[in-house]
This record gives sequence, C-alpha cells and structure tokens, in this order.
Amino acid sequence: MSKMSIAKGLYVGINVVEAKLAKLSKHQILVDGLAVTYLSNVKTFNTDKPILLLLHGFSGDKYVWNKLAKYLSSKHQLLIPDLKGHGETPYRENDYYSVPSQCVMVIKFLDLLNVHQFSVIGNSMGGMIAAKLIESIPQRIHKCVLMDPAGARSTYVMQELDKHINMFEQCSEKDFMAFYKLLMARPPFIPKFILRVLAQEYIRKSVQHARMFEQFYTLDDFFPACHRFVFSNTMLIWGLNDKLLPIDDYQQWKTMLTGCTRIYEDLGHLPMIEDAKRVATDIAAFLAAPAHQE
Repeated sequence: MSKMSIAKGLYVGINVVEAKLAKLSKHQILVDGLAVTYLSNVKTFNTDKPILLLLHGFSGDKYVWNKLAKYLSSKHQLLIPDLKGHGETPYRENDYYSVPSQCVMVIKFLDLLNVHQFSVIGNSMGGMIAAKLIESIPQRIHKCVLMDPAGARSTYVMQELDKHINMFEQCSEKDFMAFYKLLMARPPFIPKFILRVLAQEYIRKSVQHARMFEQFYTLDDFFPACHRFVFSNTMLIWGLNDKLLPIDDYQQWKTMLTGCTRIYEDLGHLPMIEDAKRVATDIAAFLAAPAHQE
C-alpha cells in the first residue's frame, strides 16, 4: 500500500470518526436515479425534534459539518447531504450544476425523506441554495442561517466573471496549497502529507470542477443589490477574515435580509470548522428563539 493510499485512508477515517462522535451515520437514497449520500443522526424523520438541513459549499462535502453537528445533534434531527457532484454523490456529465438545479434536487430529496418542515443552514454555495429555498418553499422552512453565502451580484462577483478565473480549478499542488490558505483564518491542524493527498484529489477533479463552477457561477442566478427577501427568520453569519468573499458581499447580504447578523472578526470563510463551539452556540440560540410570523 502506497503512502498516498495510507494518507487518504487516514483522512477518510478521521472524517468517519468525527461523524460518529456527532452521532451521525451514513445513508443513501435515489433521487431521479442519482444516489445521494447523506449523514443523519436518525434513521427516519419525525416530529419529535426539529429537523435541521445543512448544505455545504462548492467542492465541499457533508463532512465539513462534523464539528458543528456535534453541538447540535442532541436537540435536532440533522440532515446533511452531499450535493450533486460533491462528496460521495456522483458527478454525471449530463447533469446540470447551477444553484436552481441543486435546489430542485434538494427539494425532491426532502420529499422522498418525508421532511416537510425544517430549518436550514448553508455555507458559501450552500448558503445561496438556502436563500433560493426560502424563496421557493418558504412555507416549509422555520428558520434559515446563511454562513458566508455566495450569491450576491456584487461588484466583486462581476469583476471575477470578467477575469474568467476559477479559483476552484487547481492544476498543481502549489495552487491547491495557496487556495487552502484562503479558506480559513483559523484552520484546524492537518498534517502536510494528508494535505498533499487532498491536493491530488482536487487536481484529479479539475475538469469536473471547471464545468460545475461555470454552471454555478452564473450572474443571472445571483441576487442583485436591489433584491429584498420577504422571509424574515434569517441569521447572517460572516467571518470578517473571509478571503474568498469580501466584506462588500456581506454588506449587500445585510441590506437584502431583514433578520439578525453575527460577525466573527477572527474567522474566515468556514466559521463552522474554525470555531464550531462558538458558532454552534450562536446558532442554537437563534434556532431556539421564537420565530417571527411571516
């Protein structure tokens, strides 16, 4: 067995152990013929405890929620899918990977699991998906947490589109390491030999990521500055040291939303990994507070 295989096995094993510590187990369900993999702390969903849907960002997977889930699993039924083309949910060349397309899949996924009422937390692209959900099925959603969400049609986004640069399309180990440093202001320790394996996996998916990103990063699907959300039971979370999405995007989201806001001055794009306990405490308080009547 090669060193790379050992390192990959170790990384997967750590994720599995962390999921188990959060009382999560892995499941799979077919959605329009696509085998969607997800984590949950229950086998079937009921009305005993509130249901909480967690949506990861572009090129992420279900395991990014492990640390946060540990603090939320006792009072919630957690539902954490791998989105289309991410994690263990297969990439299919003929599928479409825009946010509206991901939303359609998520709603069908929820229907198949008989999840009718829920709250949602989304990070980055997952935040944009969550924002689309509160517009398409607001009657089914109790509360919504947007964590460093993508989807603001900001000056930054338009400038990036003009540059034709895809920061997720990594073609060398050096590029991946530079990209990884942008993700978090306070990253957890990961040994260099494991990071090198992650880099190889990322490089292997570069063509896939390029196609998916082109469909996701579509200006027509992003929210213009004049947009206003009617759904008011929202919490906007932002890491002030976010190197992927600038504070200008936060300012636009704050204007578009009418809910509460939480800024973390010392965190970056992935607050739920960088300081899970602090973020979970704030989210739990928001979810437990009385909801506004829409």
